[in-house]
Amino acid sequence: MTRATRILFSLVIAAVGFTAAVADQSAVILLYHRFGEDAYPSTNIRLEQLDTQISLLKEGGYHFMSLGEIAARLEAKEKLPEKTITIAVDDAYKSVITNGWPRLKAAGIPMTLFVSTDPVDSASSQASSNYMTWDDVRQLKAEGVEIGHHSASHLHMPHAGLEAAMADVRRASQRFEAELGQVPSLFAYPYGEYDDEIKAAVKAEGFTAAFAQFSSPAATWSDPFALPRFPVNERYGEMPRFKLISQAMALPVSDVVPASTLLTDDRNPPVYGFTVDDSVRGLSALACYPSHIGQPAELIQLDRRVEVRFDKAFPKGRNRINCTLPAGGGRWYWHGKFFLVPGGPLD
Repeated sequence: MTRATRILFSLVIAAVGFTAAVADQSAVILLYHRFGEDAYPSTNIRLEQLDTQISLLKEGGYHFMSLGEIAARLEAKEKLPEKTITIAVDDAYKSVITNGWPRLKAAGIPMTLFVSTDPVDSASSQASSNYMTWDDVRQLKAEGVEIGHHSASHLHMPHAGLEAAMADVRRASQRFEAELGQVPSLFAYPYGEYDDEIKAAVKAEGFTAAFAQFSSPAATWSDPFALPRFPVNERYGEMPRFKLISQAMALPVSDVVPASTLLTDDRNPPVYGFTVDDSVRGLSALACYPSHIGQPAELIQLDRRVEVRFDKAFPKGRNRINCTLPAGGGRWYWHGKFFLVPGGPLD
């Protein structure tokens, strides 16, 4: 073996070792809502898309784990198997039990269902509804589906205010206790919306983890009460993107500024930045995409510090920044950040 070959071989081994070290610190959580309800493309996945996605997951060397176990391991800073992945479903639509879960169950893929109790209460008292009944929820629980808490009325929590939001959460907890005999330990923010006060109140309520709705793997360095989930729908469920997100690894970052998600007028656009771990190579290929400008933002790099700059303020409502970097082997590092600008449309 020549000296050049030995050097190249050692570099490859080092890169593979680093990728494995980073990969076992994060997991991908895929978020769905409806299955085979083609009249609602923004929240639906077509069944042929789902079948293709399941085939990829079964054949692609993924490790399936319940959401609760993932959250517990991340909180404890424990390693995860490489390409750990799970399925979360919000809102308890009827198509989950008729179309989604039977396919996931047959494939041996775990699912966590986040239930808003008011629609399920209504469905349980009607002859026809687009939502599951409590009997449906109990059936899924008996079949191994993890049940999560998604408030009572699926309200916009930051818009409602802290007192009203937590009253809604507690009202749902009473319904869970009455119908299931226990209150779920996992919470998902309706619409993925939260602010610092609501996040602290959810933690104080006794939940063990809480989940948002923005694109990024969840990592050992993630906030356990703002864990990200990749939304999957008809548009964002096509195979090229699905393959990209399903095998994404969290970009190891620290010192994220601003830490808060809520943007007031005098802080919009945000002065956003983070520090990337020393072990990440090829940082010059990093690109960050604010959701509202249609192009990459300007990046200012000083050693391992990355500052993301753009002049156009985020619009009112939900916004995000996605940062991606090639990781080799067809995989990508991904870092996402959610921002909420008050006064947005309640949709």
